[in-house]
Amino acid sequence: MKRVMTLIVASAWLFVIGNAYAVSDAAKVGANAGAMIYCYDNVAQSSQQSKYKLLKLHTYDEYKKLPDNERATALLMKKAAEDGDYLGDPLDKRRCDNLRKMLYLKY
Repeated sequence: MKRVMTLIVASAWLFVIGNAYAVSDAAKVGANAGAMIYCYDNVAQSSQQSKYKLLKLHTYDEYKKLPDNERATALLMKKAAEDGDYLGDPLDKRRCDNLRKMLYLKY
């Protein structure tokens, strides 16, 4: 019973922390950088690879410019996005295309 309660408390804590990361700008920067890596490696068709590669470089540069204290948050979200989880939503072809278009306008 004690283990179950510990697991519930730990899960709730991770949920709260995860939502706090998703709101910050550093988390968005990290998620965008990780998403472009994931999309380039797993989703991009040969005609789109150059676009994804360019965005991958731009988002990584923005990630590198973050202060050290914000980079840890961004790194967590970057790694999650590299595994196909973009701010709590799975990355698929449609999501990657939408992100590519949005980031293309930004950069």
